[in-house]
Amino acid sequence: MKLRHKGNAVKTFERLVALCLVLSLAAVLLPERVRAQEPVGPAPESEAAAPPLQRRRAERALLRRLNLTPEQRASLREIRRQSEPEARALARRLNQARRALDEAVYSDETDEAAVERRARELAEAQAAVVRLRALTELRVRRVLTPEQLQTFRALRREALRQRLLQRRQARPARVRPQSP
Repeated sequence: MKLRHKGNAVKTFERLVALCLVLSLAAVLLPERVRAQEPVGPAPESEAAAPPLQRRRAERALLRRLNLTPEQRASLREIRRQSEPEARALARRLNQARRALDEAVYSDETDEAAVERRARELAEAQAAVVRLRALTELRVRRVLTPEQLQTFRALRREALRQRLLQRRQARPARVRPQSP
């Protein structure tokens, strides 16, 4: 049985890559004069679910708040250029590993060894994604000045808070049994 949905790991990976590369993407997407002219709009409620235009606006707002130099923008473009092919390959690998595990679990013939093997492959793919994300974030961090890093940390914390809040709001309300 082939599943046609993206697993949570793939969605998480896409969000993490978007966060890691938000700086470099915005620097590449828009020329300097457009970035300087466009007003800052409100940040989208969910960057992953936001339409591309809203996501680009949020990226531009982030760049403005960090006040990057042209050299920093060039460095971020280079980081993006170098990490993007590997990120895409890892996303494919992760998606394939997720599908292979699902197929092993839900196949007509149950084979515990195959499920174990597929689970190990999925864990290795997830570890590779985490490793790339961490190394990419480290490279981005090294480009930022201490003041920019402080601003970036605050923005990142706020984005994480927003995502947690959205997840809580998306969950169905639990009905607690009342004591007699």
